[in-house]
Amino acid sequence: MAQVAIALGSNLGDRLNHLRAGLAGLERLGSILAVSRIHETEPVGGPEQGRFLNAVALIETDAAPLEVLAQLLDLERSRGRERNVRWGPRVLDLDLIVYGRQRISLPTLEVPHPRAHERAFVLAPLCEVWPDAVLADGSTAREALGVVGSSGIRPWYGSWPTEPPHLGREAAAWVAGQLVLFAIWLVVVLLTAQPVSAIRAVIGGIMIAAAVATMEAARRALGSNLTPYPQPREGAGLVSRGVYSRVRHPIYTGVVLALAGASVLAGSIPGGLVAGAVLAFFAAKASVEERALTINVPGYQTYVSAVPRRFFP
Repeated sequence: MAQVAIALGSNLGDRLNHLRAGLAGLERLGSILAVSRIHETEPVGGPEQGRFLNAVALIETDAAPLEVLAQLLDLERSRGRERNVRWGPRVLDLDLIVYGRQRISLPTLEVPHPRAHERAFVLAPLCEVWPDAVLADGSTAREALGVVGSSGIRPWYGSWPTEPPHLGREAAAWVAGQLVLFAIWLVVVLLTAQPVSAIRAVIGGIMIAAAVATMEAARRALGSNLTPYPQPREGAGLVSRGVYSRVRHPIYTGVVLALAGASVLAGSIPGGLVAGAVLAFFAAKASVEERALTINVPGYQTYVSAVPRRFFP
């Protein structure tokens, strides 16, 4: 029996389910000993294309290296993999990285993988399941990752074969940051409020009413999918009806509009500036949230193309 590391990658279609299908197919080769987290990575080489989801599975098998390779190619074809463009986008990519301590150099197979020691998107997940794996240049996976670094790689938490990948503690940090900004806004407005004027009362009141209506419409559309965290609830589906057919984050729109309206009502210019900071914060939070949605909610990327605006129609 040999210990074998297989790298999995996908950047087309329902990336998560393609990886899950690939992992399930590996069970035909032997026992799965360990599976890394999902790592979201930028593509390396080739034409312009979307981000990859990458992982590494550690298996134990009595299949010969060429037999393992043949099975991997069959699994790729079963998911619709086409090899038309070198380093192009792919539905499912399965690479034999390490096969025990063997070194193989054949026209169709090189083991250890000849470029694995240069690729952080392989090394980062490989280090989670087999940090002492010896690579083509003689270094271990841990040593090679120390050289190339892990810049641009986002790990997602959770047991992705059965659970939605999530942000871990980062999700709570985003919510905490949001609450801190709200508290800062409230203090600033209270300290800088001016006597209410008729025109500010009208303008501010209209903005607040519009904000409440927007948030209520969004709440009704989301239903049980509503969450303050920048990641979908488990089992959440795509919501594209109602106000979500116009903008992708109407609750954030409503919150910022409410803060701005209250700042106008109070005559607080500093409060309006903090409301602008909240909008910038929401833009950053929405970027992270949309990466999580693209992983976990099939069709979200198509929705983004159909509804290009995040906050304002």
